[in-house]
Amino acid sequence: MTTINFPHHCTERNIFNFCAEVENCDNEEDITIDFSLMGRIEPFTMVYVAKMIRDYNRQNSNTIYCQGFEDKEYASNMAFFRAFGLRHGREPNCVGGNERFVPFTILRMQTIKDEASREWEVEQEIIEKRAEHLAQILAQEETSNLVDALTFSIREIMRNVFEHSESKSIEYCAQYWPTYHKVEIAILDNGIGLKKSISSNPYIEVESDSDAIQQALMPAISSKNYKGTQINKNDPWHNSGFGLYMINRICRLGGSFLICSGNHGIKLDENGKEHIELGHTCKGTAVRMILNTSKLTELSSMLSQFRDEGYEVAKEIKGVGMYTASAASQMLSRDFK
Repeated sequence: MTTINFPHHCTERNIFNFCAEVENCDNEEDITIDFSLMGRIEPFTMVYVAKMIRDYNRQNSNTIYCQGFEDKEYASNMAFFRAFGLRHGREPNCVGGNERFVPFTILRMQTIKDEASREWEVEQEIIEKRAEHLAQILAQEETSNLVDALTFSIREIMRNVFEHSESKSIEYCAQYWPTYHKVEIAILDNGIGLKKSISSNPYIEVESDSDAIQQALMPAISSKNYKGTQINKNDPWHNSGFGLYMINRICRLGGSFLICSGNHGIKLDENGKEHIELGHTCKGTAVRMILNTSKLTELSSMLSQFRDEGYEVAKEIKGVGMYTASAASQMLSRDFK
């Protein structure tokens, strides 16, 4: 029996090291994960670790046991333990109540398609409605700069999963701490990963997961929009490759943006870019958005500035085909109707 201690401080490096330690365990030996030392835990850690443990369980014949989790009330309330199969705490998809959090939730792609069919709308409209609902739960208000920024950011990540990942579901979790002017949203998928997705664009050279992530963060880079493809420029939802770029610019206003896929991660904040070797495999793509609510202004003015700066960057990129950001990448759907 191998015992692995869950880290007390859930820094990115500590969490990635923990995941690597689990992934590298002998397939023949059972594992005990000891949560006794676990301190403050936030949304990204919960969705990322839960997925990693589930993936390990599916691929290995040994058994994972857990101990020291009984008094971890916040993680239990956020459905962290149930999310990876431990029968303790709330179930995923439970209702968040009136507090400023969204517990671990699994949204299946088929649910989005079925809802769009019933309501005679495109799937992206359904995703925006979901995103706005989550934003209102977190902000505890119907309309504000914060609601708009959250709706835009959540929608664009969910759109990426729906349109590019080939994943059957989206998993997410979020929390707002008004005292600290901080919102954290974690979203991940179980899809093909950025390297395989972005490689479908024949004008992009991708040799590693690091290459793929860097390309995905650039404006006007898309796996579905390049020279020779048929794009309906009148479709406000067309893939223009500006979504991730716009989101990371919002997050960098005093917050941060972290994206992981394969064996690599990149973190962006107002101080610059940090490359992270994960030491394990992140199947699919995982994103953490941290927004500084004190730095948010009107969404349209923020996105207008980022769009113009993105155009200048896009002009220097060869082979991207169309440089114009889609309507959806510049505003909320209610603004372009």
